[in-house]
Amino acid sequence: MSEQFLLPGIDPPPRPLPRSRKNKPQRKEALPHALFFAILPSPQDAASIAALGALMDSRHVLKATLIDAPRLHVTLHDLGEYAVVPQDKVALARAAAATLEAPSFDVVFDRSMSYAKGALVLCGNEGTGALAQFRQRLGEALADAGFKPTRAFTPHMTLAYARRKLEEHAIDEPVRWRAGSLALIDSHVGEGVHEILAQWPVMQNSEEA
Repeated sequence: MSEQFLLPGIDPPPRPLPRSRKNKPQRKEALPHALFFAILPSPQDAASIAALGALMDSRHVLKATLIDAPRLHVTLHDLGEYAVVPQDKVALARAAAATLEAPSFDVVFDRSMSYAKGALVLCGNEGTGALAQFRQRLGEALADAGFKPTRAFTPHMTLAYARRKLEEHAIDEPVRWRAGSLALIDSHVGEGVHEILAQWPVMQNSEEA
């Protein structure tokens, strides 16, 4: 530490008092329920995509935490986090979604990359037009019901979470999958559980994960 030269009879300035930890902003704890709308692949497509995730994990030595087939989805609209599931908002969201025809289109992902929070995702542009249009119609219905849906949308499906990151790259063969249904999901935060609150149409072999 450098020395300070002081005039005779003048004491050095006092050290600054330590800041109270009470003023330190506390980390906001995640609430236990996160509601969102998502497109689910058919059970057959989900199994194939989950197998692709395992293959990519092995090929790139990611040592990732893989997403089970029943939990694979594409998030359309986030409805917020809650301490307790708000049944009034669930009812409004269900009524809004019921005004749409059930999804009936294909989605094509031809690229993969690391996304936020270490997520390994499938993504693409040219094969996601119908998906984006469906999301737009759902957003309009939610807005009419009093929600405030965001406009920003990057179509992607999370396959796994890993510390090692991968740059965006083309995958060997584009993944074409069928939009099996629209679902309103309650994610039990930190538990790895996706509880389906409503689904259009209800798929056979659909299950909580």
